[in-house]
Amino acid sequence: MLATAWLALTRAFYLFLCACLVRILLQLKKRPFPANAPKLIAGYPVVGALQLLFDQGRFCHGSKASSPTGSYSFYLGRHRVVGLAGPQGRKTFFEHRDLDLDQGTDIFIPVSNATEHTDDPSVETHGSHLRAAMRTALLRTDKLGFVPAAVRACTSATWDRIAASELIDPFQEMGQLYSQTSQAVLGIDEIARSPARAKTVRGIVTTLEGIFSPIDMVVPWLLNPMHIPAVVAVGRLYALIWQVVRNRKQQQGRRDVKSEGMLQDLLDRNTGMRGIMKATSPSITSWLLIGLAANADWMARVRQEVEQAVRRHGKEDQSTEHVLDHLDVHACEHEFPLLEACLLESIRIAGPPLLFRKNIGPADIPIGDTGEVVPKGAYAMHYVEDAHQDPDIYPDPRRWDPARFLADRAEHRKAPMGYIGFGLGRRTCRKLGPCLRGTFELF
Repeated sequence: MLATAWLALTRAFYLFLCACLVRILLQLKKRPFPANAPKLIAGYPVVGALQLLFDQGRFCHGSKASSPTGSYSFYLGRHRVVGLAGPQGRKTFFEHRDLDLDQGTDIFIPVSNATEHTDDPSVETHGSHLRAAMRTALLRTDKLGFVPAAVRACTSATWDRIAASELIDPFQEMGQLYSQTSQAVLGIDEIARSPARAKTVRGIVTTLEGIFSPIDMVVPWLLNPMHIPAVVAVGRLYALIWQVVRNRKQQQGRRDVKSEGMLQDLLDRNTGMRGIMKATSPSITSWLLIGLAANADWMARVRQEVEQAVRRHGKEDQSTEHVLDHLDVHACEHEFPLLEACLLESIRIAGPPLLFRKNIGPADIPIGDTGEVVPKGAYAMHYVEDAHQDPDIYPDPRRWDPARFLADRAEHRKAPMGYIGFGLGRRTCRKLGPCLRGTFELF
């Protein structure tokens, strides 16, 4: 018995080594950059520009400084990547229609290659299919009115819990709130109204964050034991969502039309559930709270702004909580300029540092009038701090100063595309309203 087990383990080990060797040989075979690509930054034979994974700022700043135009080329594994910098690089990255955001994430998510990619927008695995479904199901007028009511119970429970605590971890509290409110907006009340289930979803999302590691360039992801927790997490998430979907289908005759959300619309149209869970981090809101807690002047100004809104929209017999709970989306997005400035500044300082897109077009993409190109099939990368930490745009850029975004200073308008925020150009994410609603009730 022991001899048989030892033989099986030995053979499995040799197969593992063979798979790794094949992977390494494939990584060594890299497609060359064209002659008119930006300057090539040297890297290691197999993994390429390994420094990017451990010291993003130094790599991007050093590469930009060594290139005559500011843009630069490098390999990440066997992938060709062009780092776009400066005004022309930003304009190309955010405005060219052939630079695809959805496929750009594949470079850092190895398991995404297991998902079917298609050029047909009508197929459920195509990125535009989910966006069209969300526009139809969520962005209709009646669904926009549903959003504030959907998150009310979640936010009230969170604020009550925070008020009862003398000391909180904002990242933990905002993560839990984000998990619940996201499910509420999507119409998944079974999770949104259950703190235990919402905590489970939050734990799953946390497990899936940071799934990529340099070892994936050498070890095939199916054979990488570091991915076992991620595979288990995906299975748990699938089982949880499938249970909700199954119960919804069994209760079609007992539907509450007033409380339906996007999930029910997708079920009514027999749309698949692939892609319905797309996570983003609530860390920006946490840093906003930290910035206000450390700055008494801005805390007082924001409190005053919220109190003025309460007096403007409320009646004498209505409590502050009641008025804030019943503010519509338009009021949340247009009547809190100071709080919005705080949010924009928090995004500038603590937002994601790297963005990736992929050239899915039939030809190379010119980078402005520099004479350089992003090769066909290559990835384009933009280092967000190229603009957000530029002292020529934002003096003393490391300091948290929301006044930068007020009308009398408007530092973000000093340069074209001087502020990235939630996106620019052809793909802009409109998240300010929900973020503001999830924050101003604290004050």
